[in-house]
Amino acid sequence: PNRSAGKPRFVTFLVYLNGEWKNQEENDEDWGASTLFWDVATETEFHITPKPGRCLLMDQDVSHSVSAPWSEEVGPRYSLVWKLILHPRREIQDMRDLSCGRTWEDSTLLGSAAGTTG
Repeated sequence: PNRSAGKPRFVTFLVYLNGEWKNQEENDEDWGASTLFWDVATETEFHITPKPGRCLLMDQDVSHSVSAPWSEEVGPRYSLVWKLILHPRREIQDMRDLSCGRTWEDSTLLGSAAGTTG
């Protein structure tokens, strides 16, 4: 399975490309087109709102779908997706920890990754 010690880890990196995208977090107007994630472990769904330049990094096996903008007048929502394979450097490397000893800014963890029980 993905994240097994000593085995490659498969991840998806997604970037929202539109220079402008209105959403309820910042405006009264909301153009929709969120990315829906389904966390099987907690049976919880999460909606991630597109924002210009927002990036998402997720395990490739995370269930997700994309919705269309709520109006054709808005135009398309563009994103760029990379499918990555991360190979362990050591035979028994724990592929759940990808920090490689670096310090990163805090991420927003969702569902079972955040320890949420539902």
